[in-house]
Amino acid sequence: MNKIIFQIGMLAFCVSTVLFSSQGSDLMETVARSFVVFVVTVCALAVVLFAVASIPARPAIRPNMPAGGSNPSAQSMGDNAPHAAA
Repeated sequence: MNKIIFQIGMLAFCVSTVLFSSQGSDLMETVARSFVVFVVTVCALAVVLFAVASIPARPAIRPNMPAGGSNPSAQSMGDNAPHAAA
């Protein structure tokens, strides 16, 4: 994942270098501005991916499962019924 983030940052650096150099600015200013674009891009992607990864996954709701649990016979016997040994 880190390699992909770095490569997207390098792509942003190269594209911004071309765009800034077409404006006719100094070489060092172009490289400095492109580096800022690289850092901002990498940090933004890292924050977005961290935020997405930290969202807890909800378990899928299974409509065929009974509401009382996984044992359908226990639901018909009531809550205090002993469970059969497997």
